[in-house]
Amino acid sequence: MLKVGVRLPAAFANAGEYLADVTAIDAAGADSIWLEARTEAYTEPWILLGAIAAVTHRVRLGMSIGSAAWRLAAMDTLRRLSGGRVVVGMRPDDDPESLVGQLNSWRSSPQSILIVCDSYSEAERSALLADGVILPGSEEDVRALRAHRSRDGEFELWVDVSIPADRAAWMNMNASFLAAGATGIIVPWDPRLIDLLRSAGEPDDRIDLLIATG
Repeated sequence: MLKVGVRLPAAFANAGEYLADVTAIDAAGADSIWLEARTEAYTEPWILLGAIAAVTHRVRLGMSIGSAAWRLAAMDTLRRLSGGRVVVGMRPDDDPESLVGQLNSWRSSPQSILIVCDSYSEAERSALLADGVILPGSEEDVRALRAHRSRDGEFELWVDVSIPADRAAWMNMNASFLAAGATGIIVPWDPRLIDLLRSAGEPDDRIDLLIATG
């Protein structure tokens, strides 16, 4: 089954409503929740991810980091708060080679390091340093990169996509990327995602979702 990551905005007006959405995403079966490191003024993404860790139980927590946002102590605190449910996305132009020593020491506990790529050539070069790659939405790029990997079972291959217009388009997109060899897709937050996520899972038992959303 294709996994789904949800990209949440770091800005919020009401903390209770924001965290209710987070718990609903967790209960609906998403694989991961992602925040961007570059946020509006006065928003600290590491604190926000810590709050998300406190109200979730199984979803992985991810953030695409730039050099300025690289804070080993913050990531290690989040790792401990979440029980190791941490995913880090790094961009090739952030020179991950210079951070290999820190990465190796930090990776002593379960988490994943993905390279966020803008093209297949960058993905191929950078994948050697990571557990996986996040690509722009293209089935052709997924097939091409997957063909170059000998450790398919160990290597995550994610695709950034927009949420489709309806359930039929959602199911078709999922099937296409799964057939191409993708591990999962990352989509921006939309309230419709709760039903879309659950439609691919178990029968229409809404108890956990009702608990999560109040």
